[in-house]
Amino acid sequence: MGWQFELRDANIVAYLTRSISEEPPRTKGEDLVRFLGALGHNPQSLISSDPVWIERISASAGESSRRLDRSLRGKSWSEFISPPLIKEALSDVRRIFENFDLYALVATGDQHSHDREDAFFRHSAYRTGHNALILSPHDGMGADSLDFFDPLPPVQLIANHPENFPGVLFWLRTGESTFAPLPEAEFLFHQLAGELDSGTIGLSRIINDYNRKISGVRRSRILHLSDLHFGNRNALDKEPYLETCLLSRRGDFDRIVITGDLFDNPRTDDYRAFYRFLTSLKNWNPKDPVLVPGNHDQRVFGNNFGRIGEQYQQLANMKWGPGVVIDKDLHCAFLCFNSSEEGDWARGKISESQLRSVATDLQIELSRNEELNDYERIAVIHHHPFPYAPEELPVQRGRKKLFRGNERFIQMEDADRFLSWCAARQAPLILHGHKHISRHRSETVHPGHAPPREITAVGCGTSLGVGGKPLSYNIVSWTPGAERWSASFFSDPGDGSGFRQDYLTLYRGPLRDIA
Repeated sequence: MGWQFELRDANIVAYLTRSISEEPPRTKGEDLVRFLGALGHNPQSLISSDPVWIERISASAGESSRRLDRSLRGKSWSEFISPPLIKEALSDVRRIFENFDLYALVATGDQHSHDREDAFFRHSAYRTGHNALILSPHDGMGADSLDFFDPLPPVQLIANHPENFPGVLFWLRTGESTFAPLPEAEFLFHQLAGELDSGTIGLSRIINDYNRKISGVRRSRILHLSDLHFGNRNALDKEPYLETCLLSRRGDFDRIVITGDLFDNPRTDDYRAFYRFLTSLKNWNPKDPVLVPGNHDQRVFGNNFGRIGEQYQQLANMKWGPGVVIDKDLHCAFLCFNSSEEGDWARGKISESQLRSVATDLQIELSRNEELNDYERIAVIHHHPFPYAPEELPVQRGRKKLFRGNERFIQMEDADRFLSWCAARQAPLILHGHKHISRHRSETVHPGHAPPREITAVGCGTSLGVGGKPLSYNIVSWTPGAERWSASFFSDPGDGSGFRQDYLTLYRGPLRDIA
């Protein structure tokens, strides 16, 4: 059996194939109507030697689409709809798709590899009969990013192995899964096809054997924390839980980056509380975390006016200064800035002298080692370089709007100058904090004297859940030289019920060449 669909619907498709009880991923009304409408009115997207199977799916999807359309009358189709409504809309179709032993999703790459992927899809769909469902996005990823809210386990696997594009994602109804690059996937599929008549036990053994074989592949992974605000009561209460959760995941990242507001006020006691946490991170990590300060680390209550409210003693205790941190294992250069160097109230600004200082350090490192020209470059700051907009959809669960209010007192001044500098210096990824809201945003920046480049900003929320916000962290993952990199966003509501992956964004192209 086979099914072709749009790649952006892969998370909905993954939900349809999982027989276990779980919440559906957040979905906008317009996307669900489009998805069911396409499935109900385009039977050519289905491949089977059994016409009854195709007719059954088309009829179920068509009826579900009509019911959903009636339920959404008078409501905004551009917003997320309720989980019960999603469950109801997909229930009939899900009963058809959830009973296969094996699922294989052909994750397409560029046009050069499309013919081979399409041949794999059609051959496999006809060969496997009623025991397997072969899935193929008909549009491919192209040059755009790919985003999923509440990514389910099969889709999460893409984030863990972005280097395997183009490839095939295999999973079983019993939960086992793997993501193999296309040449290996063809051989792996032949092994799995030979076990289809034996049930899931043989299929599970093959997938587990393959996963053990690839476990030694080197990847670069960054744990991104922000806005800890030590000295705040929330931080003191939640620190043990956050540290315990991070310790349990220490094999999932190679370097920690913390993007400012390390403590709540520039006081000795607040600094000492953060320093205890920092020492603990150092004790169970082979490398020191990469740190930059925020406005709360050098301004009383995070605000100043002129020189009033500024205090730099704790910043001096940290021995921090702008510059470049080279990580030879990750093949990465971190370009670190103090975005609270200038600006009144809670605003930020990076001066020209600081830009020159970091550029000088980078040039010195490049002159010492030419291999650094091939390293990824990541800018690390506290303030958000792209303004938050009301139309942006929230990354974290439970938020209906990303931002309401005036950014005038918290914005980054001269952000365009900083973005142009990053584009010219081939640093297309920026990690930041400040707003206590997880988000990502990409825009094409035109530096004027250099080619246009897509710049992506990945923002972390408050990692210790200050102000009743969810506890948050991100993981950025890539393999040097691979075609893809990913950013995964995690949160815990603050009650210890567990961190869940809220969002996954997958980008085409290595970090140093997104454009």
